[in-house]
Parts: sequence; C-alpha cells; structure tokens
Amino acid sequence: MTYRRTLWLLLAPFAVGSLVLVIGPALVSGYFALVEYDSLGPPVYRGLSVVRDLLSYPEFRDAVAATLAIAGLAIPLRLLAALGLSLFLHRRGPLAGGARTAAFVPVLVPDAAVAAVWLWLLNPVYGPVGVLTGSAPLLDPWGARLAIVAVSTMAMGEGFLVLLAARRELPAALYDAARVEGAGPWAAFRRVTLPLLTPVLAFLVARDLVAALAVTVVPTLLLTGGGPLRSTLSLPVLVYERGFFELRFGDAAAAAVLLFLGSLAVVAVEVVVLRRWLRRLA
Repeated sequence: MTYRRTLWLLLAPFAVGSLVLVIGPALVSGYFALVEYDSLGPPVYRGLSVVRDLLSYPEFRDAVAATLAIAGLAIPLRLLAALGLSLFLHRRGPLAGGARTAAFVPVLVPDAAVAAVWLWLLNPVYGPVGVLTGSAPLLDPWGARLAIVAVSTMAMGEGFLVLLAARRELPAALYDAARVEGAGPWAAFRRVTLPLLTPVLAFLVARDLVAALAVTVVPTLLLTGGGPLRSTLSLPVLVYERGFFELRFGDAAAAAVLLFLGSLAVVAVEVVVLRRWLRRLA
C-alpha cells in the first residue's frame, strides 16, 4: 500500500463524518432557508423572501442584540480566565496538578447540571446569591444575561489546556534574556508571552465564538426561558423555538444560516487583522 493511499484511508472516516454530520445538514439547512415548511404540508419555495421576512421580525432583532451582548461578554471572559489560569498553573508544583484538573473538570459536566447549580445559586428564596444580595438576578434583563455568561465562562477548560501547552512550549531562554535586560513580570508578559501566544489566542477566539453561541441554548432554556423581556433570547434559542415549538422550519433554517454567515464574517475579519499584525511583528 502506497503512502498516499494510506493517508486517504486515514482521512476517509473524518471525510465521511464531515459529509454526514456537517456538510449534509448544512446543505439541507440552506434549502429550508428558502422555503416555507411546517412538516404538515409540502415545502413551498419562497426564495430570499424568507430571509427578508425574518429580518423584519422584532424577535429577530432582539435575538441579535441578546447574542451580541452575551457573546461579547462570554468570549473575553472565557479567554481571560483560561489565559490567567494557564499562566498561573504552568509551573510544576505539589498542588498544581490538582488545580489544573479542577480547572478542566467543568468541561466534563453536562450543561444541564451546571445550569441547575446556577439556578439554585441565583434562587431569590433560598439561593446563596439571592439571599445575600436580596435580589432576583434572573428577573433582571442584564442579571439574566450575566447568569448565562457565567455558565458559559465555566466551560473554559479546553482553552485552558491549549494555552497551558502553548505556554510550556515557549523557550525559557527568552525569559532569561528579558530578566537580564531588567524586564519585570509584567514587561515579560507584554513583550514575550503575549506576542508569542497571540496566534493561539486568535484561534481560541474563533473557536469560542462558536462555542459561546452553542452552549447558551441549554442554560437559557433552563435558567431564563429566553426572558425576562426576551433579553436572553439568543439566535440559537430562536432557531430552537421556531423549529421545534412553532414548526416554522424555514425561519429556523434562515436564522441558522444567518448565524453561520455572521460567525464566518467575524472569523474572516479576525484572520485578516491577525495576519497584518504578525507581518508588522516580522
């Protein structure tokens, strides 16, 4: 067996899985975004009028605002938490292994369980946060959004492991040279650590953009149900409601396609900015 044939055989399971689980559903969603379909009758082709009608709905504009607010807070917080822990725990020590495990464990906990814990914490009657503050955060629009952000931030274990591995790969000689030049911890971080970790951080921003949107569905449904005042009705939740509750599959598919295109545009802009920044460093 030739080397090229071996590579194709190794690639085959991934290619088949991508075709069945990613490309196929994406094509089906693209088709349903152009039709009116409720599963009770045959699809009726409407073209881009489905998208135009969706853009005119007040619920869609509210969903875009909620998505931007939640993702705009969750992504930086997840990244900062992962970066801070990776820099703090990259050294070996007697308690470092347990701390690294504790930082990763929330990723293994189902979203429903994490949301149930936060529902108890924020309960205004017997929850610790509600009792101490004397408030009901889930009844306040921004309080509800911050609760979703908190649940999303806890799932930063994968980013933490990536940054931990990247930090350990940085040459120690660079830090020795920085100390010889009189650089303190902050200067070493700003001039050595951050520039070298920037490509990894950019990758995690793109990844967390998708993750922050995906992990909001279960917490939102369990914690707020999209309220109060539709303040946590993000685009993924709107897709879920339109598709599974209202059986408006055309609207749901159109919203999913717009969500994908928006995420793709943000990632493309990020790649362009990162390339220009790296060229300046070179």
